[in-house]
Amino acid sequence: MRYLGPHACEEALSRGELQTLRLAPQVWERLARLRQEARAQGVTVHREPMESLDRRAQGQRHQGVLGEGAEVAFEPLESVLEAVRSKPDGALVIALDGITDPHNFGAILRSAAAAGVDGVVFPERRSAQVGEAVLRASAGTAGRVPLVRVVNLGRALDELKEAGAWVYGLAGDAGSRNYLEESFDRATVLVLGSEGEGLHQKIRERCDALLGIPMPGGVESLNVSAAAAVMIFRVLARRQAPPS
Repeated sequence: MRYLGPHACEEALSRGELQTLRLAPQVWERLARLRQEARAQGVTVHREPMESLDRRAQGQRHQGVLGEGAEVAFEPLESVLEAVRSKPDGALVIALDGITDPHNFGAILRSAAAAGVDGVVFPERRSAQVGEAVLRASAGTAGRVPLVRVVNLGRALDELKEAGAWVYGLAGDAGSRNYLEESFDRATVLVLGSEGEGLHQKIRERCDALLGIPMPGGVESLNVSAAAAVMIFRVLARRQAPPS
């Protein structure tokens, strides 16, 4: 796995995943602290020309910093099921249905990491994979979130419901509930679909309720990563609000 840019490398180092760090001369002195911390953890540090890093990054933006390390590890679904069982009124899980754009995927992971969600569940197929582009879009925070890759997303949702979670699908349908009116006072799964197709029918059928975000400005919809951030932090806000 390659880590592109200083933020991604810093995050990988903090998790013990970084094995090699390559820095361009232009950033060598400025990132002295990163170099020292990397060496202290046994990471091999190289000073390498910017042109060489360009070739290694294969056209992707790296800001003169490129790291190499282990592949991202995935968690078993059981770890998220246990979080739901142990926090029946406080667990929060994100499920991604057909999010194929790595930038959207990574941005959702960044919001999930910031909110401390209990897991992000996504299918093996019809999904962006957690590689360099996703890691970069997440600003390196993807490793802070329990990532669960499943063969069948519908079956995973069934298991989450059996464990006690309430499954909400985000949809712009006329019959969708206003997300502002939900209390989110139980273990919650938020299911997000692709911007083009939305939720697949079999996934919609497994949702306990569909939620919509009102658009008083007349805009048809939000980017899925923006919608994810709105929903995630609405759940947190409702749960942290003082009793009325």
